[in-house]
Amino acid sequence: MVDELDPEIAALLEDTGEEAPADTGGGGGAAPPVNVSNYLKKVIENGNNYTNKMLEQLDKAMNAPLKEDKTLYRQRLIASYWNFAQGLVENISRKTAREKLMCLRYGIVDINLLNPHQRQLFQSLPWERSNRSLPIYYMDEWIMEISTGNIKASMVDEIKAKKSGNQDALQMKIAGKQDARMAEINILKGKAGERDLIEKSLVSEVNTLAQHYGLEEYDNTPDAYTRAQKDMMSKIVDDIRRLKNLDDDMQKSLRELRNIDSQIQDMEGRVTDSSSVVDNKVLVDEFNSVRQMIKMCIGPRGNHFPILISDYAPSEKNFVSTFENVLKELQEIEKRDAGVFVRRYKGQDNRIVPYFILVPAFGERGICWEPFDTRQRATSRGRIAIPLYPRFVRLALLCALGDLRWQVAKEYASYRWMEEGITGKYYNYFTENKLKGNIKDEFINDYIIWITQEWEGRQKLHKDVRMIFWRFVPFPQSKKEELKNRGFYYDDLYKRDVRRSMSDGY
Repeated sequence: MVDELDPEIAALLEDTGEEAPADTGGGGGAAPPVNVSNYLKKVIENGNNYTNKMLEQLDKAMNAPLKEDKTLYRQRLIASYWNFAQGLVENISRKTAREKLMCLRYGIVDINLLNPHQRQLFQSLPWERSNRSLPIYYMDEWIMEISTGNIKASMVDEIKAKKSGNQDALQMKIAGKQDARMAEINILKGKAGERDLIEKSLVSEVNTLAQHYGLEEYDNTPDAYTRAQKDMMSKIVDDIRRLKNLDDDMQKSLRELRNIDSQIQDMEGRVTDSSSVVDNKVLVDEFNSVRQMIKMCIGPRGNHFPILISDYAPSEKNFVSTFENVLKELQEIEKRDAGVFVRRYKGQDNRIVPYFILVPAFGERGICWEPFDTRQRATSRGRIAIPLYPRFVRLALLCALGDLRWQVAKEYASYRWMEEGITGKYYNYFTENKLKGNIKDEFINDYIIWITQEWEGRQKLHKDVRMIFWRFVPFPQSKKEELKNRGFYYDDLYKRDVRRSMSDGY
């Protein structure tokens, strides 16, 4: 199971020697420090019906003389806190006090419950980020995006949405069209890149064709075309034909983009002012979805206490899934698994990064909440939740990405998932070896070993599993060439690749 971390993986993932850089592609500076003595007052200001009960139970949980009483009060505090947090969500806006947002983002109800070092740590974390195009959100940012309609809610009943007066169905269609627009732009970029390569080749070919050597015996009169130059003419004709076909495809994509833009503009014109901000029920439903994500990240035997106190709070940035740390780890993982975010659409591979929601939880594993929108599977973003306080940020991300890999493949294979693709191959291995337990959990465990141990040339996987990942979750070619010299099994897999490239398959 993922919870029982292999000691070698733990040693490999652990990096206590240095902290993450302050900015790895979008981090902003730390926000002005909050007033520590006034912090709790700001959090509960204009409180809701659960404020007093939450404060009463928080006081008992922190100050009970007996350990048994503290445990009891902390359990009772959990429900009161989430009811209080729901009230914060219902009233969230761009003007919400930063202390309230810190409560949602980090679980800090009272910053005085942290020790001085921990207080300094959380106040030093970047609050705003310059690059808002990256789909990585803290909980408060995620709820804000849902509240303004920029991102559709995670759980929306389409039939109910059509009947409601808040135009949720129209917002869903707009979101779907925006996903399709992004995919079409990726296709256009891909075609443009292919055109650029052909054009450069064509220029070189024409230059070669235009080179003529003088014939000394005939007063240096330029020679006729050589056989190689005549062959080049055929290649030039083929390249021009390919350019024409590419241009037809690009013109088609441009027409499709203009059509999508027109449809989006029309639908946005039909969205009334009252629907520009979603109603509270949508926010409450989304909040409950995030709570469910948190439970899944923590697991049944984990620490479900939602309020950050000094006993649980991390003391180093390395142990917080900040925007910067997550981005840094994602970049490293994607170097090893370049296809993790790739989906095919209209014959073109598209890199579609899912939404990453950084949830305030003491969990060891991230989860894939949704691989993609089933109504827009080719172009929509999936949804992944990452616990804010894991032991290892990379491990939490690897759990989520292994989950994503499995769910995407299973959804695409549909009812044939036990026969086709990576899920079919892994299912055959699982059943033939009479393994027990949850097949997806075992797949995720093996995915983690593949990305960490096998990447380093440590042969930890069953040879059948190694063969499956070598083919369906391939390392870069340069890494494969390095590994083929690290043992018989890697060399055999490399030779299989060579044979496969010369035939129809294994």
